[in-house]
This record gives sequence, structure tokens and C-alpha cells, in this order.
Amino acid sequence: MNTAQDGLQQINRCRQIAQQLIQQTQASNQEYLQMIQQEQQNARMLQQLVQREQQAAMMIQHILQQHHGAAIQSCQEVIALCNQMEQSLSRQSAIPAYQQQAYSQQGSFQAFQQ
Repeated sequence: MNTAQDGLQQINRCRQIAQQLIQQTQASNQEYLQMIQQEQQNARMLQQLVQREQQAAMMIQHILQQHHGAAIQSCQEVIALCNQMEQSLSRQSAIPAYQQQAYSQQGSFQAFQQ
């Protein structure tokens, strides 16, 4: 009888060990599931951050392009104004009275230097 009773005790001990392993496996599985869910949430947050950064970069690029275009346009306007002033001066220098006045101013300047 001792043999049968020893066998039953070993079977019960084996059953207890198996039950403990099941519980530990389930607990580990639950921990891993929580870790996976946390990682998925982290990934979603990172994707949102990346999207926000991309939107910010696009907005900055758009603003820079607008200012770049405005700066070029301002410079082109200054060049056009310079061209107009140059043409105006060229026309004035073609007028004989203006040439004489310019010459007399140069002459008086030369006389002043001597």
C-alpha cells in the first residue's frame, strides 16, 4: 500500500507543479501582453510626434518660401527703381543746360582744389 500511496503523492505533487507552472505562465503572459500594449501605445505616440514634426517642418518651409519670394521681389523692385533713376539721369545729361551745369560744377570744383 505504501507504494500506491507514494505513487498518488507523486502524482499529486506533479499535478501541483504543473498547476504552478500554468499560473506562472499565465502571469508572465499577462505581463508580456501589458508590455506589448505599452509598446503599441508608445509607437502611436511616436507616430503622432513624427506627424507633428513633419507638419511643423512643412509650415516652416512654407513660411521660408514666402519670405524668400518677398525678399527677391523687394530686391527686384529696388533694381527697377535704380534702373528708372539711371534712365532719368541719362536723359537729364542729354539736355545741354544740364551738361553745362554739370561741367561748370566740375570746373568750380577743380578751381576750388587749386
